[in-house]
Amino acid sequence: TLKVTMRASKTISWLAIAARPTPLFSFMPITGRTTTTHRSRNNNEGADYFAVSEVQSEGTAADDTSVTTKPHRRRERYSGRYPRNFKDKYKERSGDEETIKKVLAKGITPAGTHVPIMVKECLHFMGLENKSNGDGLDKPSPQKQPPLLVVDCTLGYGGHTSYILKQLIDSASDGSRLIAFDQDSVEIKKTEERLRSALNENDLLNDPDLFTAVNQNFETLGPYLSSTNQSGKVTNLLADLGLSSMQIDNNDRGFTYKRSGPLDMRMNSNDDTENAYDLLKRLRVRKLKSMLKENSDEEFAIEIAAGLIGKGMKIPETTTELADRVRDIVRPLVQNQHGNRKMNKSETIKMKKQLDSTVARVMQAIRIEVNGEFEVLEKLLQDLPEVLAPGGKAVFLTFHSGEDRRGKKSFKRGFKRG
Repeated sequence: TLKVTMRASKTISWLAIAARPTPLFSFMPITGRTTTTHRSRNNNEGADYFAVSEVQSEGTAADDTSVTTKPHRRRERYSGRYPRNFKDKYKERSGDEETIKKVLAKGITPAGTHVPIMVKECLHFMGLENKSNGDGLDKPSPQKQPPLLVVDCTLGYGGHTSYILKQLIDSASDGSRLIAFDQDSVEIKKTEERLRSALNENDLLNDPDLFTAVNQNFETLGPYLSSTNQSGKVTNLLADLGLSSMQIDNNDRGFTYKRSGPLDMRMNSNDDTENAYDLLKRLRVRKLKSMLKENSDEEFAIEIAAGLIGKGMKIPETTTELADRVRDIVRPLVQNQHGNRKMNKSETIKMKKQLDSTVARVMQAIRIEVNGEFEVLEKLLQDLPEVLAPGGKAVFLTFHSGEDRRGKKSFKRGFKRG
């Protein structure tokens, strides 16, 4: 028998918030990027923060209970200072404060987390910024404001959501509510628990209806509001259409080409819908070619489609297999553009970046098709006039031309109709 000392640790989360009001519709494209890359962490510099944070705390409790022990097994060695594999980053994923500080200092987003971008801009165009009294301090409104009904279409890690919650808590509006949608059944549970824990432990969740998390795709926003008698009452809406870092970090989700993982790419991995590999098996070359053009404006769509699923071709089964195949297809085409002459060092580096960008666009196009992202966006845009209250504001954060184009066209049509 052994005396076993049980160590219980709890890692608490962050609820960070910033602050500014106006246009009815706002559309903020982020150009020159694909959604398979990590998002920038520095867009919020200079913002006034309110942060509710807690440091990891540990307590010990001894119990003299007799137990049958298993043979001792050494803890897996931490591979290097900054392991590449998501599964090896257990210190970051467990919330080890020292490791997270080092990772953030290096300019990297800790594994399993996500840092929201353009927070100040989103709050500004949603009309949720606090007014300032001129000395940089928030000036409370002298009179009560009508309650707000805010919708965050993509909860994710809860970055934008936490800032919105802070604005609602600090506002002079009693009865304001936030509804956050996310179809990722894995991440929504973690995020809801983390946000509620931070709110409760800081005595900020006085109203149990303040925050509602809905495990559905935001295409169901219209029907959901109808079923809860809230159609036409949404005062502020945010749709951040990009991927979250924690989805990219996890190789098993199949969203990154930098590490090997199954060709999955489903936002809801618990869904029975087809994954990326099944999609490639089903498609014909002509359909894949048009999909690459439509979803990512791919220059070499014809050649890539034929090289991936053409006659006699073995369909890639992993993300790295797909990436290597695309590079092999595109490399001679790029070299041909240089006249097949020997390239110097800078040209070689430029070609490598071009090949990686092509891989990213191909994966983006496949991911969009797997998750029906354009159809979902168009459904939301179609429902928007019935969803918003008179004078309501909607902000869309886009990451590529396909999303940007659809949003702008929809807004123009709405403007013409009045």
